Amino acid sequence: MGLSEKLYEHSPVALQNLVVSTYGRRILRRRFGSEFDAASELLVSLERAPREAVVAYQVARLRSLLKHAYETVPYYRRLWDGVGVGPSDVTTLDDLAKLPVLTRQEVIENREELVSTRVDRRRLRLARTSGTTGYPVSVYWDAEVAVMNNACLWRSRGWGGVGFGRPYATLMGREVVPTRQTRPPYWRFNSSWTQLLLSSYHLDETTAHHYVEVLRRFGTESLEAYPSAAYLLARYMEQSSLSLPLRAVFTSSEPLLPVQRELIEDRFECRVLDAYGQAERVAFASECERHEGMHVFEAYGIVELLGDDGTPAGPGETGQIVATGLHNMAMPLIRYETGDGASMREEPCSCGRTLRLLEGISGKAEDIVVVPGGRMVPGPLLSYAFKGLPGLVRSQIVQERPDRLRIRLVVSDAFMPRDEEAIRAGLRQRLGRDVELDFEYVESIPLSGRGKYRWVVSEVPLKWGDVTTSNLYQAEDAEPKGSKQ
Repeated sequence: MGLSEKLYEHSPVALQNLVVSTYGRRILRRRFGSEFDAASELLVSLERAPREAVVAYQVARLRSLLKHAYETVPYYRRLWDGVGVGPSDVTTLDDLAKLPVLTRQEVIENREELVSTRVDRRRLRLARTSGTTGYPVSVYWDAEVAVMNNACLWRSRGWGGVGFGRPYATLMGREVVPTRQTRPPYWRFNSSWTQLLLSSYHLDETTAHHYVEVLRRFGTESLEAYPSAAYLLARYMEQSSLSLPLRAVFTSSEPLLPVQRELIEDRFECRVLDAYGQAERVAFASECERHEGMHVFEAYGIVELLGDDGTPAGPGETGQIVATGLHNMAMPLIRYETGDGASMREEPCSCGRTLRLLEGISGKAEDIVVVPGGRMVPGPLLSYAFKGLPGLVRSQIVQERPDRLRIRLVVSDAFMPRDEEAIRAGLRQRLGRDVELDFEYVESIPLSGRGKYRWVVSEVPLKWGDVTTSNLYQAEDAEPKGSKQ
């Protein structure tokens, strides 16, 4: 923990609210303004446009991107020269297939050579993924992609009837409340965004009523959350016969299971709109109010679905999402293998939007960790302990009883003893010291029998008062099915 985090943790709540709001104002200046307005207008203009108009925009943007990448990104010049292709060879979307795909491993090994020589690196943000989805990747973002991502986020929320400036709450992974705190408030207020930041780390059956009370008092209109975090809150609400009408609940960052959607919609008396994105900022998709699939935000990036042989997946067939981000000129990712799978829906959405629809998006599957005393911890809250470790290739958390976790790691030669200690410290901070951590170094981590990569595998059941249920993915066939790196 750095000095600034320590100062924040030991400051009074009023000062912490001021810090959160001040940081919010700084982010506000970066992500909104005339560039945000222009990006939002573009999204609106394309979402009901004829397919030809969408493709024309993508091709024009793509050709400019490829020229920029070839002239200023050393890795692409060397890669494309090696296979005898260049920007002039790509004049249609189908021509993208002439370019080689970019793997996660290639990004890890060649990150610095993937950065444009025309950018000032001091103005870039380095975003890190964890070892929970496969190879951990670090990517530089520029201001343009940050603005476009924000525009897509708020456009998708507009589909749920929510606009910026209206009171909303966030229940995700930010440690806005010190983990040592044992009494409410388990939230902080960002006045710059009219946002209530709820701590996922303090949510349990004894505190849930405080969360519902402050959400009601705040006049909350919508909630953004990890599916598992929103599900926990909804379960505790059901246990206490509580409900809270909202306009919408927005979920992302992990698969949304039918049982989760059903309960969240029941307790909050609204629809859940699920979204898909990634730290690499190459693709963005979201449900609309009709819930017939996830609309691909075509202005954000070009999405291809490829089969195991590298050819396009047919309509309705599942393929890997390979995407080309159209707005990160600092570190362009062109034909990037995301590691996620999906199929393309053939029928258009009844909402009238012409954006293509993704179905069955699959990423990592996560159970909920249950610690001694019964507190439940959603998987995404633990992923922060694995970030920023370049020697970590892949990881998995296995739980067979509440007081012990097995941490399975696939590592490279760059992984150091201090990296294990960093993971241990991060997990202890989030789980407490009553849980033993056993580290196991393995060559590979198998997929489940249904081909899912399960990052958190817990055999500990979930208890809701007098009701006990199996963990989220225990109904899945968990028999190994090879390994996927």
